[in-house]
Amino acid sequence: PSFFELTVAMAFEYFALQKVDIAVVETGLGGRLDSTNILSPVLSIITNISFDHMQLLGNTLPEIASEKAGIIKPGIPVVIGEYTADTKKVFEEKAATTGSSVYYAQDIYQVSNKDTTAQKLECDVTDTTNNCTEHFILDLPGVYQTKNLCSVLAAEKILMEQGWNIPENAEKTGLANTRKLTGLRGRWETIAQNPAIITDVGHNEEG
Repeated sequence: PSFFELTVAMAFEYFALQKVDIAVVETGLGGRLDSTNILSPVLSIITNISFDHMQLLGNTLPEIASEKAGIIKPGIPVVIGEYTADTKKVFEEKAATTGSSVYYAQDIYQVSNKDTTAQKLECDVTDTTNNCTEHFILDLPGVYQTKNLCSVLAAEKILMEQGWNIPENAEKTGLANTRKLTGLRGRWETIAQNPAIITDVGHNEEG
């Protein structure tokens, strides 16, 4: 087993021993053959598809999307953060074989009035299904986080429909303090002002 596979096994054992209410588990590489894919989740999320790890995942976006779509499980809903015409077909075909409902975050939510500083991002998000607009403050200031925010909101809506209790104040506090609560670093993070030094872990064009 690889280092990643060993740590995945350790993490799952720890989650079981701690009897966690919910665990957010990110695939290591791709999805279909990833060690995290032994899970039976309550919800799956695929953020976006870009050229990455092509020696293992494929040379075209549909090929890569097919590997990512491998996490879609029978009867389990899936949120797609972003899609193209080519990748959307892959997701729909896979979901049709598993009987899974597909939710496209970029169609459900529209972002407006984006404003960023070195430390935070503010924006308005409109739910197109009910034309309701909410204001959000995130402590992850990269503008690309608005796309992730739409995926989070879509996931949250599905979980609440499943019976999960997610109070609005918990949502707003969590999003405004993600870095503080989780220790997440290197996401368009300003570590000095003079001279300006910004760190980001993105390692491909989409990242």
